Amino acid sequence: MNTRRHASTLKAYSLSAKNICSIGLLIVIGAILATHISACALINTGGAAPLDENSVRIPILMYHHFTDGENISSITISGELFGQQLRALRDAGYNTISFNQLRDFVSYGTALPEQPLLITIDDGYLSVYEIAFPLLKQYEMQATTFIIGVTHGMDTYKDTGFPIIPRFDDAQAMAMVASGFMAIESHSYDMHQHEPFEVGPFRRGVLRRADESDAEYIEAFRADFKKASVQIENMLGITPFVYSYPFGISNDLSDGLLREMGVDITLKITPGINVVTIGDFDSLMSMHRFNVPGDMMPDDLLEMIG
Repeated sequence: MNTRRHASTLKAYSLSAKNICSIGLLIVIGAILATHISACALINTGGAAPLDENSVRIPILMYHHFTDGENISSITISGELFGQQLRALRDAGYNTISFNQLRDFVSYGTALPEQPLLITIDDGYLSVYEIAFPLLKQYEMQATTFIIGVTHGMDTYKDTGFPIIPRFDDAQAMAMVASGFMAIESHSYDMHQHEPFEVGPFRRGVLRRADESDAEYIEAFRADFKKASVQIENMLGITPFVYSYPFGISNDLSDGLLREMGVDITLKITPGINVVTIGDFDSLMSMHRFNVPGDMMPDDLLEMIG
């Protein structure tokens, strides 16, 4: 990898146990709506068909939370519908790939399967392990989930005691990765903050706070990623190289700082088909993703990415 780095709603939250809801889900919904532009303007006819021998179009799907059918939202989907979508994607000829395969294509020209597709799942909810993971195994499809380090394995927000939707833990993460159907990467350590529950200065995603100098911000950003990286390394024995921006927010410094720290791929939440090209490492930075709302029928999903 060293040879490449140079180029490289839910409802409003309730504190009752019955209605524990996700920290940040409402914020993510707002970010998705704020950044949403017409997907049609970004989609090229032919979807994931090769442009030439050196480039390929690749859609990336984005999910968050999975349920047994209740509380469906723009970022919460039932397991039943998720399974229908996976079946439809498979039957339409899509082949899920890993970010390792994507990086190898850009780095070495390693061949990708026809109609390559990436499935991503943000935030690391327990529902990923309980609902999404068994379906991915059933349909033999791969996905990558991005954990928020400070809430990994937790059911409360940091040390505040505020309930949150539970996150999967180390043992569950290791079981998913060992299966070959799930990879785990970083969604920051503590830059996915929920302002009402913060007891100190609030940071909006990876952005610099008003009270920080550029040098202080860079130091804080590097320290946060390092902490997330060590956490994943200690848990899984792997070094993260993909970063999903909290709320899809980035700035002029963030991609460069992440690349310096060994990240080869960064993800945002603007919809569109990605064109990746052999030797073009910039094509792996700030990649587009299609959010999949909880009421999207399989045919509509195929049309969105086609």
